[in-house]
Amino acid sequence: MNYEKRPRPLVSALLVLLVLLATAVGNVTAQDPGGKGPAAGMPSQVVGPLVGPTVNGTLDGSDPTFTRPQNSPVVTVNCASAWTPSAGGFRYEAHAFHVTNNSPIQIEVNAAGTTIGDTFLIVSCHPFNAATPSVNGVITDDDDGAGLLSAITLADNVTLTPGKTYWAVITTYDPGATGAYQLDFSDNVVLGVPPKKWAWSTNAGWINFAPTAPNGAFTDGVAVYPDHLEGYAWAENAGWIRLGTHTSGGAWTYANTSATNYGVNRNPTTGALSGYAWSSTSGWIKFDPAWQPLEIGSTDDASVAPANNAEATPQVTGPPTRLGPPSPVQRSAQELRDLLEAPSADVVRDGSFELGTPNPFWSEASTNFGTPLCGPGCSSASHTGLWFAWFGGISVYEAGSVSQSVTIPSGGPATLSFWVKNSSCSGSAADYLEVKVDGAQRWVTTAADPACTTPGYRQVTVDVSAYADDAAHVLQFHSEVFGPAITNFFLDDVALNANYGAVVDGVGNFRGYAWSENLGWIKFSGTAGDATPYQAQVRCVIDVNASGTVDVIDVQLVTSAFGLNVPAYDFNHDSVVNVADIQFVANRWRVGC
Repeated sequence: MNYEKRPRPLVSALLVLLVLLATAVGNVTAQDPGGKGPAAGMPSQVVGPLVGPTVNGTLDGSDPTFTRPQNSPVVTVNCASAWTPSAGGFRYEAHAFHVTNNSPIQIEVNAAGTTIGDTFLIVSCHPFNAATPSVNGVITDDDDGAGLLSAITLADNVTLTPGKTYWAVITTYDPGATGAYQLDFSDNVVLGVPPKKWAWSTNAGWINFAPTAPNGAFTDGVAVYPDHLEGYAWAENAGWIRLGTHTSGGAWTYANTSATNYGVNRNPTTGALSGYAWSSTSGWIKFDPAWQPLEIGSTDDASVAPANNAEATPQVTGPPTRLGPPSPVQRSAQELRDLLEAPSADVVRDGSFELGTPNPFWSEASTNFGTPLCGPGCSSASHTGLWFAWFGGISVYEAGSVSQSVTIPSGGPATLSFWVKNSSCSGSAADYLEVKVDGAQRWVTTAADPACTTPGYRQVTVDVSAYADDAAHVLQFHSEVFGPAITNFFLDDVALNANYGAVVDGVGNFRGYAWSENLGWIKFSGTAGDATPYQAQVRCVIDVNASGTVDVIDVQLVTSAFGLNVPAYDFNHDSVVNVADIQFVANRWRVGC
């Protein structure tokens, strides 16, 4: 055994007797083996019952085991512990907590609810890793509680940082020991991870997930359970949002058995959220929205029918020849600004290259042509529209690429799709077209591919879920051909579709997106001014009184009925709340209100 030894109870009693005798005779001061002494003016043991939260649990055969560290009285609130490992086979349970202030914490193994004879307590910073429990720690304790039980006392002077996650890990002194335990905490400790308070909605502003309820009217804040969410969030422009169900304006319930029951459910394994929350002013908010194209609805009995005006596919004999660089598209500064601010229904902007060259979203490069993009005057070999990307098409060395930065939302799978055509191929595997994300190849085809010379375009899909993390990534289509035989790769209609759902991870962090029927997209972990996806789907549903007209009465109804702050609806910041504010929103998002 490598775990540290210490005297058993009989030997301990003899030592205590000897110390008392020595103190009486020679006024000798005794210190414990670890050298721990009380901080100035602080008692050395727990004083009185702790009045904070309590955890009751049992260490048994169902609990995992780990190699626990040896006892270390040194407090490392900066999480820089370098404890010495002991032996393996110790059962443990870990409980997340955070603090409300900088006062010293207390944690006590309460003898009244504990059948384990000898405990060991660890306080660790987040994350606690059972594979390496000797690092990232704050303090350990063996016997500062009653008898052989453990406690973090005022004497330890453990002051932690509010807003951070910490772990209380209960284990035993002897490996393999089992039994019940009770952990009592001081009143500045809150069990669970600290709330991640804010989400950002493009149309509704900040949403607070740890609000203070006015006059105790609501049970404030959002609680994250293994399989569902409960509680309230506060939107600065939309009022209270309850993460339960609403039945015809009546009682609230928590029927969280499926998404159709209008509760907010959580997958215990993946953390993915599903179902609905209810806002009194904004309606239902869906937590696992799916991608859908922009829908155009008519206002009368007329119907909209698609027309197919496409010409017959041209028949080409022999390798097609590029006619030279395309003519640049001339745009004013205002046109460019409108393009950059326009709503998008896809992660990829201008996936069909219809904005031509120079393209406001794609970075273009070509050894011989300046750009791979082709349009009218260059060729008519696009899959849809007038523009496409043409790689190769010349009998000498040619390298070409198009790339853009994309942000793929977290919360679900993400798929890159595009249409490609190998109209003519040299037969050489050296000629290729590849797809890269952050420089890593995700797909490639060559001039030796069996798909070469196959008539027409084919669709390719690539799983890019590994990059779905709400961060920016570089998507690049890159090609090289070496001649003298000609190879052509045609590319068009690039799309990147992601599951815009919301996720709560194992430590309570929200990420991803939710969809409100009246407010549009809500981004979790957002920052003010963040762009949310599919803004084009925001539709004109601000007609609160269903009068058929959007006017200032709708604004007045919302603000007066729900006690909201009137200036919050001054969207155009002219210090007046009127119909111009609704027009501003409609114009900003190109919505036909």
